[in-house]
Amino acid sequence: MTFIVEGVTKQDDPDAAVRRIGVYQTREEAIAAAKATVDAFLHREHKHGMLPSELFSIYQERGEHPFIFRDDDRTMNVRTFDHIQFATLRSTEICGGK
Repeated sequence: MTFIVEGVTKQDDPDAAVRRIGVYQTREEAIAAAKATVDAFLHREHKHGMLPSELFSIYQERGEHPFIFRDDDRTMNVRTFDHIQFATLRSTEICGGK
């Protein structure tokens, strides 16, 4: 079994874009790739003095939201990674806990 990470932009838009981030042999590798995707966006968008809520709002609006799926006969979303929860935590850490 492999794990597929796909990134979705414009989730609420009928023209949503989906990008294959990668295919991984373990759930842990897939989670690390999903976290790296969120982290890269947050670091790129962060400005000095920004509040965590501002950074998180930008992520919600324009960020690529990674989802992890199993590739087997029961293809399903792997619920061990929540990109919203992770982005909230990282926004606070990146902005210095303001």
